[in-house]
Amino acid sequence: MTSDDEDESDDIDILQIAHDEAHRTVDNQIQTLDDIDAKAARILRLNIVLLGVILTGLSVASPAQGAGNAPVVYADFANSYSIAGICFLLLSTGVAAVTYTASSLTAGVGPNDLVQMVENDYTDTQNLEGLVSSYSNWVEYNYRVNAKNAPLGTLTLLLLIVAMASLSLGVKQALTGTVESWLLGIMILLLAAVVYLTGLIQQLQRWYRVRQE
Repeated sequence: MTSDDEDESDDIDILQIAHDEAHRTVDNQIQTLDDIDAKAARILRLNIVLLGVILTGLSVASPAQGAGNAPVVYADFANSYSIAGICFLLLSTGVAAVTYTASSLTAGVGPNDLVQMVENDYTDTQNLEGLVSSYSNWVEYNYRVNAKNAPLGTLTLLLLIVAMASLSLGVKQALTGTVESWLLGIMILLLAAVVYLTGLIQQLQRWYRVRQE
């Protein structure tokens, strides 16, 4: 074996390693986006069910006893907290739908690429170089898609949590006639902690950096 043959064999080995690593990266990116889409789809279905339950409950509910044994009328439930909760629930549903439908990944080699590889008399090294170069573009494109969809998926869940918190406060407002400031403060602190722990801020920062590149 000549030195040129040895050099070409080394090049093929390096390109094969790069190709395998890039292939695994693309597979992981696709799996990540599939997980985001699956969660968005589940939240979307849950939101639709919750909206149906709320509307059904309002249509068949009988008057309850509020503060001082006074009857609670439907207008009592139409307070600012309940309205805000329904609005957040609708927003969560809309963002979930956008998250689920906005995915557009590049999964790998297309039919035209395969035809070119077969019809053109490329060497093994040239074929691997072309694949590795293509994979680098696919990895970059998929990274941008995931950077956009990750905060959307997180925002969908956070809006659902905020909606449930607002609806709970709305029920308390209707039944007792008031929502204590300390309770509202605790709710806001808990929601702020949830926002921090979900990593939404870091996801938005990454999305912003990707958009600036």
